[in-house]
Amino acid sequence: MSLYLGQLAALTAAFCWAIATIFYSKSSHHLSSIQLNLVKGIVASPLLLLGTLLLPGEGWAGWSQHTWLLMTLSGVIGITIGDSCYFAALRRLGPGHTILLEYLAPPMAAVLAWLVLSEALSPIQMVAAVTVIAGVLLVLTERQLNSRMAISRAGVLYAVSAAACQAIGLVMAFYGFSQAKVSPAEAALVRLFGGTLILTVGIVLLRPKLFPATLTALKHTQLSTLLAAIALGTFLGIWLQQVAVALVTPGIAQTLLSTAPLFMLSLNVIRGQHISFRAVTGTVVAMAGISLLFLF
Repeated sequence: MSLYLGQLAALTAAFCWAIATIFYSKSSHHLSSIQLNLVKGIVASPLLLLGTLLLPGEGWAGWSQHTWLLMTLSGVIGITIGDSCYFAALRRLGPGHTILLEYLAPPMAAVLAWLVLSEALSPIQMVAAVTVIAGVLLVLTERQLNSRMAISRAGVLYAVSAAACQAIGLVMAFYGFSQAKVSPAEAALVRLFGGTLILTVGIVLLRPKLFPATLTALKHTQLSTLLAAIALGTFLGIWLQQVAVALVTPGIAQTLLSTAPLFMLSLNVIRGQHISFRAVTGTVVAMAGISLLFLF
């Protein structure tokens, strides 16, 4: 029973992230990527704090000064920089292509772990990385074939940068997990709070006028949509992710959590958007690569 519950939690988390990405895309019309990242961090940090109180963990006694620093730096790279790039990509590519390019993060993380942490990288995992890239390229080149739907190169660059930052942040967090007894929920809180704090300090020092501009932009933003995106994508998504990791094997959990682009395709159909065979094929191929990466 717990196995099925864990699988359901992973799939639900992926579904929540797909919906949240659509909502974030709608909220990005009036808020810049930095403003959106700032609001997300300010709202989501208390929610994650609540999550750490509700979820069982190791407690903060296992946190060393080195672990705090490592997780904070991981948040700065993966959240301050990575999420800002992700939201910038959303403005240029839309939710479908942006969330698909997130498939590049796991292969990047695997290669980084191999180069930096001397983690083993099997031939199957190498094939998996190539498969993921092939699937992503298959979808991206579809729009390039139609000049009226030419894909934004800047958007692709932002999305790839976001995936790279996420990969670096994940490898740093993984190293932090190996050095101390740290629960994923506590790590997520420290990464988010640390990333948001550094972002806030950076804005205070470099662009203080961004704060009143953000308040003005929020008046033109549908707050219910933005708050739903933060609640679904950050609080509920992370909570369900921890449930999945606790109840099923890591490989199965990560594979099921990576089904968000598949849910995105279904949501786009419901929203009345045309989905080509090439887009479905590319997404499925990339998903197959993710499965190879985590299950073998």
